[in-house]
Amino acid sequence: MDERLIAGAREAWRAIEPAARRMIDYIWENPELPMMEYKAEAALSAWLVEHGFTVERGVCAMPTAFRAVWSNGEGATIGFLAEYDALPGQGNRMEPNRAPDGKRAGHACGHNLIGGADTGAAIAARHAMEALDITGTIVVLGTPAEEILWGKIAMFRDGAFDGIDVLLTSHGDYQNGAPSRPCLACVSSEFVFRGESSHGGSRRSQNALDAAELTVQSVERLRAHQFSDAIIGHVMRFAGFMPSITPDEVRLWFTVRNADFERAEEVYNLILPIAQDAARYTGTDFQEQFISASRGYLPNDAMAGRLHAAMEVIGPPVWDDDDLAFMQGLSEHCRPGQPFNLDRTTAIHTEGVDPYGQDDGEASWYIPLARANWAYPTGVLLHNWAATANSGHESQMKGGVFAGEALALTAIDLFTDHSAIAAAKAELAERVGGRELSPPRVGGFEVMTNNPEAFWDATWVSTDKLAG
Repeated sequence: MDERLIAGAREAWRAIEPAARRMIDYIWENPELPMMEYKAEAALSAWLVEHGFTVERGVCAMPTAFRAVWSNGEGATIGFLAEYDALPGQGNRMEPNRAPDGKRAGHACGHNLIGGADTGAAIAARHAMEALDITGTIVVLGTPAEEILWGKIAMFRDGAFDGIDVLLTSHGDYQNGAPSRPCLACVSSEFVFRGESSHGGSRRSQNALDAAELTVQSVERLRAHQFSDAIIGHVMRFAGFMPSITPDEVRLWFTVRNADFERAEEVYNLILPIAQDAARYTGTDFQEQFISASRGYLPNDAMAGRLHAAMEVIGPPVWDDDDLAFMQGLSEHCRPGQPFNLDRTTAIHTEGVDPYGQDDGEASWYIPLARANWAYPTGVLLHNWAATANSGHESQMKGGVFAGEALALTAIDLFTDHSAIAAAKAELAERVGGRELSPPRVGGFEVMTNNPEAFWDATWVSTDKLAG
């Protein structure tokens, strides 16, 4: 990459970095549940407008989604993905110990960093393009509800990704670098069992909890022989008030994960009739309330190589003694007595399968995607209060800043070398091969877009026409 382009991109990032830091802090201080990210969406949209982007808010009929566009003439179109939702029950003060802050949610997956860093990267790239007279178009997609693998699936289905040549994003992980490896596909659905309440000593009731427990027990009994290759998780979001009242409604939220999307769907379709049969055996009613599904990442070595080249220019995050002391304290709380381990290099990571799901994984099967990772200590668990504390601290701010600068530099590289984009598209086509792809179904659209509170307080009723 030309030194003039590198200097221009890095100068543009340095100019925007203070605002990116403030945005990262603001989103961390105001954690919001998926599809309820009103403050984050408003702040990011206003920031983009301030820098000359045309912003469509409420895109795809989703109140907390946006699509922002800035163009400097004909050329490639590069999309930046901003995430900003938080996780329920994971609020914590910025302390290296369990210190609940009384908030309903917390950024235990670091999406405050993604929202601020990725949006900042897009703004920096926009100013670098103008200064360097580079043509092309930047699209920033504000994508809510990643934590339930929902927002990008709905936005992709409804056209928000149309016309984008490549995608850039970021995320905290246990390694710094540019991954080119899959993560797990996931299918997510809520099963609702409805019976009749009565005295707990009665033998005549239709006990919804019996149906839910029978479902879980049956799934566990069959797992070893029918779907030992799948990772199956569940929570009961509502299971009654007290033992002397038989529950008349129980909600069982299932997720099925597998490296292969078709296999995850297949296993889900094995579990669904188990739940239906459990309802029949217990005399209860059953309703499937499908939520979402997503493929895992499609690796793209061409994109990862370009991103990692930018990281080599920048260098990995550099943590000072205060940063390390904070992260060591968190690690000791999560993994007492275990050695402290923190990646301080950068690399292209191709081995293995990451254990999480991501809804931009779905998009990566249609549009080449590169993701900048920055490192958490291995002792700090994601989706844990410790990750919330860490994502608000300077130690992780340095990771987000590293990722933002790398994305801005990569965008300028791609805008000025169309052969790199062509190579990424060719690799995607080769990896997809002859598969006929279609986006997964999107569940609960009406409630998610009009009354997401009902989803989170477990009172929602799906209007989707599904099995049940």
